[in-house]
Amino acid sequence: MSATGWSVRRSAPSPMLRPSPPNRSSKNFRKTSSMQSSREGARRRGIAVGRLSEEAPMSEHATTVTWTLNGKQVESPPGLTIMEAAKLHDLEIPNFCYHPGLSIAGNCRICFVESNRSPKPVISCSERIAEGLEIQTHSEMALEARNSVMEFQLINHPLDCPVCDKAGECVLQDHSYTHGPDRSRFEENKTIRHTKKLGSTISIWGNRCIVCTRCVRFCDEITGTGELCVVERGDRSVVDVFPGLPIENSLAGNVIDICPVGALIGEDFKFEARIWDMKKTSSVCAGCSRGCNIEVQSLDGFAKRIVARENPEVNEWWICDRGRYDYRYLLAADRVTDASAGGEPIDSDTADSSLNDLVSENGGIVGILVDPMMTCEELHLVNRLSSTLSDCQVAAWSTADGEAESFPNGFTISSDLHPNRAGVGAIIGKDAFSTVAKGLRRSLDAGDIDLLIVFAGFPHPDLEKKWIESIGKAKVRIVFSLQSGSWCEGADLLLPSTAPLEKEGSYLNQDGRLQRVRTLIAAGQQPFPSELVRLQALLTHLGERPRSVSSSGVFRELASSVEAFSDQSHSTLGESGCVLSSGKSAVGSMGGDA
Repeated sequence: MSATGWSVRRSAPSPMLRPSPPNRSSKNFRKTSSMQSSREGARRRGIAVGRLSEEAPMSEHATTVTWTLNGKQVESPPGLTIMEAAKLHDLEIPNFCYHPGLSIAGNCRICFVESNRSPKPVISCSERIAEGLEIQTHSEMALEARNSVMEFQLINHPLDCPVCDKAGECVLQDHSYTHGPDRSRFEENKTIRHTKKLGSTISIWGNRCIVCTRCVRFCDEITGTGELCVVERGDRSVVDVFPGLPIENSLAGNVIDICPVGALIGEDFKFEARIWDMKKTSSVCAGCSRGCNIEVQSLDGFAKRIVARENPEVNEWWICDRGRYDYRYLLAADRVTDASAGGEPIDSDTADSSLNDLVSENGGIVGILVDPMMTCEELHLVNRLSSTLSDCQVAAWSTADGEAESFPNGFTISSDLHPNRAGVGAIIGKDAFSTVAKGLRRSLDAGDIDLLIVFAGFPHPDLEKKWIESIGKAKVRIVFSLQSGSWCEGADLLLPSTAPLEKEGSYLNQDGRLQRVRTLIAAGQQPFPSELVRLQALLTHLGERPRSVSSSGVFRELASSVEAFSDQSHSTLGESGCVLSSGKSAVGSMGGDA
């Protein structure tokens, strides 16, 4: 017992939860390394694989393992567990505690299967395939074992489904229906456990906790911060934090995602919406240049929650809290939502006419200042616009860097807060932020720019004062802005800018990976025309033949005109994106900000 009156049980000391680091010079480690390569190959094919323990047996020279699954002889890469190998053959085995990004705990026991090598059922999350192994996943023994496990899980679990935020995506609900008993034999009082805040954004409803330890292992293995632990014993066991040490690390929100039940609840989403009512949009986080994959869950066109979307090549299963919670700016009071001319509000049609007139009637030097929140498609249209105008300079600007952070598992948060800086370099030019930007600012300071078109789609603008001063010296100024600020003051035409979550197109991340960005707003429900629409209308007004309005159509034009994007289309990017052949070189050769 601790001084606070409760006992603490950490997952770390248990060899089942935390295998000791392997001796890299040992024969066993060489076997493990070989297994890891096989498992990495499986991961690339879309199979979720858990972390290895060095004790896993295998043949050193085996390339495949022949075994029997439900009476059918199959082959699988060596080193996989039964659960992972079964998934390779399109068979899902139920689980609670298993997660492909965490060590194997084996404590929930719902993944029981029958094996020809054991008189009792074995857990498929830790038992590894071997030559001659015969597994039955739906035998009477396996089903009875799972039924018993579910009966014990449900003994103390409350019937909170009508009010639980996890309802509709709860693994316990699913497995209870598929593998659980149809009635309870329990007649005693249920054990009551705590409901409390674990941190500023996370609460625990202890009565719902099934002690799978996913969250504990996450804080131990992924963030290395170890805030969570299991306290008490037996049916009183529950997850808690140490006194005075709340969970406040930069990846804390992931424990909500990986909780299989409704025990860990995000304060920002509590009682906000039902999962079956929300629209799910696969997109890319615009919080930094890493380009983590996300799923935006929205209701009636408003974002309600952002969760991580798996991409082994970028962010695996995790996102940072900055990307998870930073969507409230969409409804910020200082957001630009209406067009104005000389400070006076105007309607959308008048704004479009004013944009066309200001650009077409200008006969002098034009400057265009793009931002790295713009999509590759929007940047391509800017390039087309600059080639249409007789004398035009295109440069880029950005906000101040944030704070970089790295974690023990290799996950990093970039200090570059711009999702498409690499896209600017590949499309506008590698010197857009440096040499060209300095030249444009000198021209502005000298009063040589007759018309300046500014794109300022920054969610949290922290812009250099010298840029603000230079922008104000343009003779005529058109500003596309997400939020109102000093760069908007005195603009001849101010137009609202779409936020990253409202854009349709693509971003090029810091590693040269091109990924799709999708809007959470349904077609036809946009409150104002996007930059993509307005730029194409402007090009048509300037004499170019009308072309596709869709982002995919604009991308086809981009692919045909910029070599780095050749042979690509929105359809080839899929859900995980692809690395451009010259993407990394474009990223690496870009100059710094002016």
